[in-house]
Amino acid sequence: MNPSCKIFLNLSILKEGEFVKKVELKCDRLNERGQGVGQYGRETFEIPNFLPKEVGIFSFDEDKKYQKFKLIKILKTSPMRTEVKCDVFNLCGGCQLLHMKYDDQIAFKQRIVEECFKKGKLPFKIDTIIPAKKQTAYRNKMQVAYKYREGKIVYGFYEEESHRIIHLNHCLVQSERQNEIVKYVQQIMQQLKLSPYNEDKRTGLIRFVLVREAHVTGEVMVIVVTNGDIFPSRSEFVKRLKDKFPYITTIIQNINNRKTSIILGEEERILFGKGYIEDYLLGIKFKISSKAFFQINPEQTEKLYQKVEEYASLTGTEVVVDAYSGVGTIGMVLAKKAKQVIGVESSKQAVSNASANAYENKIRNIKFYCHDATEFLKQMVKDNVGIDVLVMDPPRSGSTTEFLNAILSLKPQKVIYVSCDPTTLVRDLKVLEGAYKIENKTIVDMFVGTYHVETVVSMVLKTY
Repeated sequence: MNPSCKIFLNLSILKEGEFVKKVELKCDRLNERGQGVGQYGRETFEIPNFLPKEVGIFSFDEDKKYQKFKLIKILKTSPMRTEVKCDVFNLCGGCQLLHMKYDDQIAFKQRIVEECFKKGKLPFKIDTIIPAKKQTAYRNKMQVAYKYREGKIVYGFYEEESHRIIHLNHCLVQSERQNEIVKYVQQIMQQLKLSPYNEDKRTGLIRFVLVREAHVTGEVMVIVVTNGDIFPSRSEFVKRLKDKFPYITTIIQNINNRKTSIILGEEERILFGKGYIEDYLLGIKFKISSKAFFQINPEQTEKLYQKVEEYASLTGTEVVVDAYSGVGTIGMVLAKKAKQVIGVESSKQAVSNASANAYENKIRNIKFYCHDATEFLKQMVKDNVGIDVLVMDPPRSGSTTEFLNAILSLKPQKVIYVSCDPTTLVRDLKVLEGAYKIENKTIVDMFVGTYHVETVVSMVLKTY
């Protein structure tokens, strides 16, 4: 038994007619998801809302698949703990670190990244950490589901590891506008008798509502995801939403009648407005559609892109590849100091947005291709295309071995890797380490209150 995480008390209490054990645990470390690690008998458990050196009383339900321990009371409090102002924190699971002081959140994220690098036997020292000035209401996108519960319509996020909706009144990391809109949609649904989707019976109308909000322009898009193209009282729905919130600039109906956990369907229609919103990053205007990837924390995104620009150190003579380019944000930031930028992205809508964004901003030295990034780079190898800098911002799963091998064949002088998962980042860097030397590493806190962390790594081609 781990001496710093052991059982002190083992009683029984009644809970909903069944005996559930009540245990006292002590913990002195966190796992990579910010959960406290406790030991019960010979088993080790990962427990939310539990900090190092704390002692707490927990109910223990061995029949539960996830979150077997539920906090009843903290007996000894960690100096890392702060007051949680979210009333669904223990249920939602979306923000895992709200109980942790912000300086400790930053230290935790630094430790997680450095431990991943150490484990991979790579240089682990972080050169720069960029904390967030704005620690609440920082997200520019909100998405909630709607369900019936006890005859009433509720909305919210899914409870972690479940299909149960955690009913919301207000989410701390979303803006006031976003919170107001999703709440009012619930009222409109009740007034117009529009039913929420039942995923078991595959009946009902409204599955999700997404709100996207521009940081600089203030434009707001509302996307209503429906189970089929028929939308009763559609005109009245739109009218009430517009009348209540004049700042809404576009409303879209997205149609998704598939049995899937994917939120957005392929087909959509514009119910009001131009069908997109516009926002600015570092003085560049971007057109953002319903499905386009756009970083959710605009203030920190600018700092992240400035760091990429700093690491690229462009002089005006370089050919740059922006892989996994999305709506072209990084590529267009770099284009002002590059000779040529080539963006590659697999989403047709994102590439369409990116091309339109470049045209609107009069950026003529950038071109976007709709293609799988791995296949595109392999073709560049076959065509013997010369590039100087490669910037990659892959999904959480990281890149592919074939893509990384193509980098080794192309031999750009610099590679800049933007990652939202340090584990896959290190895995990919290990493939490149023979030919490239890691120069710099920066952590940017894009997701305050969560264990997620964004890391930017710059590498240079080794000279022999």
